[in-house]
Amino acid sequence: MIFVEAGTRSIRSFDAQLIFAQKLTARGFDACIDADYLPEDAGRGRLYEAANFLTDPEEHVAEAVFVLGAEEVEDLLLASLRQKQLGADVPVVATGRFKTQQSYVGAKARLAFALGREASVIDLTDTQPRSMLPSAVSPLVAETRPIVRPIGEVTDVTVVLGSMELDNPETLSCLSRMSSQGDYGLKLVVSGAQNEFITASHFNDLPRILYTDLSPLTLAKSTDILVMFGHGVAGDRMAELAVELIAAGGVVIDCTEDEVLMSSGAPALLGPKTLFALDGYLTGKILGNTSQIAEQALKSQWLRTIEISRLETAAELVAKPRRPERTTQRTLFLPTNGVGLGHAQRCAVIANALPDNISPIFAAFPSCVPIARREGMDCIPLVARTDTKDNSNANDILTYRRLSAALQEGDRLVFDGGYVFDSVNRVILEHGLSAVWIRRGLWPKGRSRHTMLHREGIFDRVIVPSEAFEELNDAYSYGDHIHYVGPVFRRVIQSAEDINHLRARLAERFGRDFKQLVVSMLGGGVASDRSAQLQAISGMLEARTDCLHLVVTWPGSKVQPAVFGWKNTRVVHTLEATKLCLAADLVISAAGYNSVHEILYHNIPSILIPQSAPYLDDQERRARALSDRELCATITETEFMKLERTVLDCLDDGGVEVFRSALKKIKLPEAGAAAAADLLIKT
Repeated sequence: MIFVEAGTRSIRSFDAQLIFAQKLTARGFDACIDADYLPEDAGRGRLYEAANFLTDPEEHVAEAVFVLGAEEVEDLLLASLRQKQLGADVPVVATGRFKTQQSYVGAKARLAFALGREASVIDLTDTQPRSMLPSAVSPLVAETRPIVRPIGEVTDVTVVLGSMELDNPETLSCLSRMSSQGDYGLKLVVSGAQNEFITASHFNDLPRILYTDLSPLTLAKSTDILVMFGHGVAGDRMAELAVELIAAGGVVIDCTEDEVLMSSGAPALLGPKTLFALDGYLTGKILGNTSQIAEQALKSQWLRTIEISRLETAAELVAKPRRPERTTQRTLFLPTNGVGLGHAQRCAVIANALPDNISPIFAAFPSCVPIARREGMDCIPLVARTDTKDNSNANDILTYRRLSAALQEGDRLVFDGGYVFDSVNRVILEHGLSAVWIRRGLWPKGRSRHTMLHREGIFDRVIVPSEAFEELNDAYSYGDHIHYVGPVFRRVIQSAEDINHLRARLAERFGRDFKQLVVSMLGGGVASDRSAQLQAISGMLEARTDCLHLVVTWPGSKVQPAVFGWKNTRVVHTLEATKLCLAADLVISAAGYNSVHEILYHNIPSILIPQSAPYLDDQERRARALSDRELCATITETEFMKLERTVLDCLDDGGVEVFRSALKKIKLPEAGAAAAADLLIKT
């Protein structure tokens, strides 16, 4: 294991450690960082990057040690080196930018005192005398390995605003026009203050990321042309991005006020100092010539000054062949959030429709694991979110680590959900995955379209399972990558004989005969508390001795203890709720996507009580579409008197037959699971 240390402990030093550890890993080495280096204010993005490298030093034997930023050596570093008790055969290489010979000698002496021997100290000012960022802690090195950039694809332009002020009202308007035209794809790298300014403006749909949203190595993979504005380079991360992109055969344009990239000798192009001239410069001089520009840049002698192999040689490391990869593509389904039952059900239906030569796997939270295993699919267990104030995204960091370990370049990730989590975003971009987003619609009023869609661009395809009725199919984005399919739901085949047998088993299990069976499926209380409605239903059915009331929930769902006090009501935890619904005389259900379409396509008479949590789809709108067609009854959460009247009407006055007759006559669109599966294998 190679330990990456730093002369001082700060955010900048930690950034340098993270980036250098990533570079070593990409070269085939095992690199790590002592967990004590993690700053308290590391920020969300750095926590994801650090998750793969932080370690307890006592758990590993050091193969080599790199010390970054050795121009300033603090006592904490010296203590760390002493505690490791490194053997004489373990190379220790330190890099720094020393202003004087005395500072170089002093750093070398302090390191020798801690180690009991000499360390190899490299003065970067010797090989990089005109650094683009003289204050950088990072050694600013890279592997020269040009990436083949496909001809005909949209050119990705990344613009770093740097210290640019956004108070000119025309600035964001200019960026918006650049983002809307089709000659290239634009994304901005912004500071926190710049991001807040854009978010509060009318241009809050501008594609942008913060400095720490992605590592420079990952950002370089998704960039063809890098443009830098402002005064100087905006920190170590952006300097690393420029170095990585040039080494990978990309184009870097220096629009900084002090022409800092050009003055460093880097093979960058001198661009316009004003943002308003950038579009014309790109379309008139750069686009169409990027391959020739990159070819010339790769001939620059400057590339020798940033070659990482020089440091590896100093550490007596031999570049290892990259780890062998699987020869077959893996297809992994990821249902979203900490519950995600409907998402998991939908993913399972589509996975079952895939060809036999594809063996999909799932990465799922505890509540969803049984659904995948019921279908005979392997499953990577994930950890659900906890109500902790210390680190609200801790479980997503763990998800990121597990997905990173399971997937490699070229694999297929199928994500089903509304919000694209950081773990999903990072894994797709870092591993170059073929990515598909199964995205449900019917968003409630007030949900920010920009928030939901700002990561859509990372997916090769977006598959939208439709609603049964056209007025419910809202369009949220457009393009050739958007594909609509019919409703996706689980079909269950159950004969009259099967139904009679199931009802007989229920009578035997609960020790009572019944003529009418009522099934309530109002959810497990995660989205909306429906205990009052369950109590009302249980109460009105308590006196009906010929009726059995089943409260059906998914395994692990919470049920209020009061429900167990009714003699005529029984709680059933099951994955086969549809079979019980097919055997029931009446179903009282929430109006989620899966439940409603199973009710529709199986001709099940129902009363729908929509849930109303702000993060859910618009269940009332979906329920009204059915009840307006007299396919069911819709009862809101406050209509208790109407609920009782409707239940009695269904059971005693032929209401269920009215619904069943209407359901049999309604024309519904073709189911979309097969079409969705076909779209997956084409990515």
